[in-house]
Amino acid sequence: MRNILRVSRYKTKNREYILDALSNNLNTTLSADNILDYLKSNNKEINITTIYRNLEKLANENLVLKFPSADGNKTFYQLKGHDFTHEDHLHLQCTNCGKVIHLDCDFMQSFVDHVKDDHQFDLTCCNSILFGLCDKCKKKNIIKK
Repeated sequence: MRNILRVSRYKTKNREYILDALSNNLNTTLSADNILDYLKSNNKEINITTIYRNLEKLANENLVLKFPSADGNKTFYQLKGHDFTHEDHLHLQCTNCGKVIHLDCDFMQSFVDHVKDDHQFDLTCCNSILFGLCDKCKKKNIIKK
């Protein structure tokens, strides 16, 4: 996490707290509320406005990925890879539980090439999200209303 702070332009205690929450949850996405709950459970004092402000700055600095929910009511964040690189790829997001899957498949490159060649359109994959249901939610047959 210290490497992330070195890359970041702003080095504050609150930013360190937020990055700690994200780095301890690398395999999942977190909302600002999730981060607030995590920090409170670790006895860290911070307000929700500060979390939102810092998450926006981290997204603008290209240190975190930002995923809107399917209904547009929430935004989820995920720390980029530990080496701070992020290959362009599509993302799948479950409309029920919010799980994000990074789609690093060779097949996807042929899709990107198809869109470019046949539709004269360049995809920006790092920001592209396809919405649907994950297998776990499909099996549970639980869908939020």
